[in-house]
Amino acid sequence: MREALLNAARKHGAVYLQEEAELYTVEGKVTGVKTKSETITADRVIAATGAWTPYLLEPLGVQLPIEPQRGQIIHIRLPDQDTSKWPVVLPQTSYYLLSFSDHRVVVGATRETGSGFDYRLTARGVSEVLNAGLDVAPGLSDGTLHEIRIGFRPMAPNHIPILGFIPQYEGLVIATGLGASGLTMGPYFGKLAAELSLDHPIEDIDLQPYAPSNCPVNVSK
Repeated sequence: MREALLNAARKHGAVYLQEEAELYTVEGKVTGVKTKSETITADRVIAATGAWTPYLLEPLGVQLPIEPQRGQIIHIRLPDQDTSKWPVVLPQTSYYLLSFSDHRVVVGATRETGSGFDYRLTARGVSEVLNAGLDVAPGLSDGTLHEIRIGFRPMAPNHIPILGFIPQYEGLVIATGLGASGLTMGPYFGKLAAELSLDHPIEDIDLQPYAPSNCPVNVSK
């Protein structure tokens, strides 16, 4: 999905840069981003950097109440099985199973609030995910433990995403806080952020409940 979105963006003229960047401001207005090699100006900038958004905004004196939530996810390989058409399984828990075409099944994931950016694999987390997956699909027990990954979800207060403007900084749109819903809601959330940045009317949803002003965003200028 990520690659498909990037390819679609490039097709429509987007330029993808992989560099460290910071917000560029002029007289209290966010006017672009600055990297080591160049400054890119823009009428609007969308801050959609997930759990790292508070660090992007910190130099502006903006304290955003987004916290990382660690997720440990396990990849199991079944070399003798054609997993390409296996379904996504969503049991009545917070865990799930999904498959890929390369004989691989993914089981995930922990939801470890308060983890900070701790990249460690933990015995409890790995055990939790494995047991949850094997309870639903015990046949996976003979599979090869191929890989264990860690990611960090951006968690907002009360699990309500943040989308909108900060009055103190013209030109800045904040879009983050989707938590575990990011994979499913992300494309639509991005569309809404784009519409906001272009001053297009938003007719199909009331964005007021998600405005930064509804959560304790502190700004010191």
